[in-house]
Formats: sequence, C-alpha cells, structure tokens
Amino acid sequence: MRTKYFLIYIGIGIAFAAVSLWVILSGGNNAKAIRAKYKLGGALLTTWALLSAATCAPKIGAPLCYDMPAPNNRLHISEKVSSDYKYSDGEVMVVEITAVSCEKYDWKIMDLGRKKVIQSGTAPVPDKEAFNFSFEVTLHSGGYKGQALFIIDGYYKGDDGKLHPEEADTYTITIE
Repeated sequence: MRTKYFLIYIGIGIAFAAVSLWVILSGGNNAKAIRAKYKLGGALLTTWALLSAATCAPKIGAPLCYDMPAPNNRLHISEKVSSDYKYSDGEVMVVEITAVSCEKYDWKIMDLGRKKVIQSGTAPVPDKEAFNFSFEVTLHSGGYKGQALFIIDGYYKGDDGKLHPEEADTYTITIE
C-alpha cells in the first residue's frame, strides 16, 4: 500500500514540475496552467497525507504517527515497583526520575496509616539540564515491618524565584 502511494506521489510530483514550467513559460498569464498547478498541488498534499497515514503503525486509539513527549517528573523505582517485593533493613532502593522539571525532590517513607514518618530525605538535582536523574535511598526502618508508603514531592522554581511544590507521587512498598 505504501509503495503504491509513493509511486503516485512521484508521478504527481513530475506532473507538477511540468505544469510549473508551463506556468513559467507562459509568464503566469495562462489560466489553464495555473488551474492545473493548483489541482496538482492539492493532489500532492493529499497523496502526501495518504503516504504518511500508510506509514503509521496500526495502533487502536492512536491516530498520531509520532510519539508524544514524556510527562514531567515520571517516577520509577527501579525493578521493584510493586508491594510484592519485600525490602529489608539496610537495602538500597534506586529511584529514577525521567523528564526532570524540578530543582529538588523530598522523599519520605511513612507507615500505611500516614501517622509516623519512618525515614525522610532530600535529593537535589545536580544538573538542572538533566533529562534523567536517579538517587539511592538506603532503608532504615527503625524496626517497622509491614506495608509503607514511599512519597516523593518535587519542588520547582517559580517566576517569583521561590520553590513551589508539585503534586506528590506515592508508591506502596513492603518492609520485612
């Protein structure tokens, strides 16, 4: 299908070049040549659209042929996103943030009822132009066992020069 549209596009392009030459040679005074040039130009645009649509990967519900930009502050706790994994005291969690847009990130681990902060800290972004940023958290549970919340808050610099909070991301983890 794509080859068919491409060949049609090449054919119309050659015809468009020929009609353009006709318009130039007539000094732009030949109405038939100008009409033909407009029609072939429209056909070129239509064929180009068909050629572009034919190259899109067939995805249901995805009418666009290009990747959308990543949302800001996409967080990922590497390899262990679910609460099925059990962290033990002293274990290192690697937190990866893509599409960084904040100056710093505050994190905390709280018990599931959000009554007690088990551990907290700050991770400043070392390179303000970085797209990806990662930091490590060594778990010190203080004897807490069970499910806990890992909460990350990002802070971006506003127009007023002050740091403003961005919406927090929360992950449920299990500590044994």
